[in-house]
Parts: sequence; structure tokens; C-alpha cells
Amino acid sequence: MLAIIDTSVLFAAGASFIAGLLGYLIVRLWIKPIVGYQVAKRKLDRELTEYLHVLDTADPSAHGKTQDSADQALVRRARRHAMRLIDCYEKEIPYWYRLLLDSRSEAPPKVAGLLTNLLKINDLQQRRRRVQHARKVIRRI
Repeated sequence: MLAIIDTSVLFAAGASFIAGLLGYLIVRLWIKPIVGYQVAKRKLDRELTEYLHVLDTADPSAHGKTQDSADQALVRRARRHAMRLIDCYEKEIPYWYRLLLDSRSEAPPKVAGLLTNLLKINDLQQRRRRVQHARKVIRRI
């Protein structure tokens, strides 16, 4: 039965199987984690941009007052997205892509430190600078 099948057909079938297997591995191990990292980064940037907008529209005379629950929810969501970004950075993305990010000076672990005590800061200008610095660290400015 094997002698009936042309060798070129066997070669084409084997080559297409190997190409499909390599494509699957590249998508599963490289492309999917990198896209997940980029999505987490965009979500974090969206939350930080929205929080900057809230800070720009905030009343400076309410300096030192407690924030309303919407501000606190924004910061909590931003911290959650920052944790997801760090998880992608440390565990999911390939090592070569992490080296590329390091060469670009993009450091997601620093973002969590900048967002940690954000709600405890009373000065709106200092908060704004911290959020802008966090956006700069993830290279979204």
C-alpha cells in the first residue's frame, strides 16, 4: 500500500504537518502571551488615563478630603490591571520579549509600586505626577 503513494505526496504531507506544528507552537507560546501582555497594558493605560481625567476635573479646594468611591474604584481597577500586567511580564511572555522590553526601559513591576499608596496621597499634583510617571514607565505617553 505504501508503495502505491507517491513519495512527493508523502513529503508534502510531512512538510505541512511540521509547518502546522511549528505554527501552533509559535502562536501558543509566543504570540498569545505577547498579545495578552499588550491587552493588559492597554487596559491599565485606559484606567490611568481615566483617573488623570478625574484628577483634572477634581476640585482643588477639596484638597485632603476623602475621595469618593468612584475614584477608589478606578485606582483599585488600575492596580488590578497592573498586577495582571506584572503576571504576564514575569510568567507568560517569552524571555526574548522580556529582554526587548528591558531594552526599551519598559518596567511593569515599577508601576505597582507607583500605584500602591496612591489613595493615601492628599496632594492632587503629586498624584497626577505619579500617575503620569506610571504611564511613562509602561511607555504609553
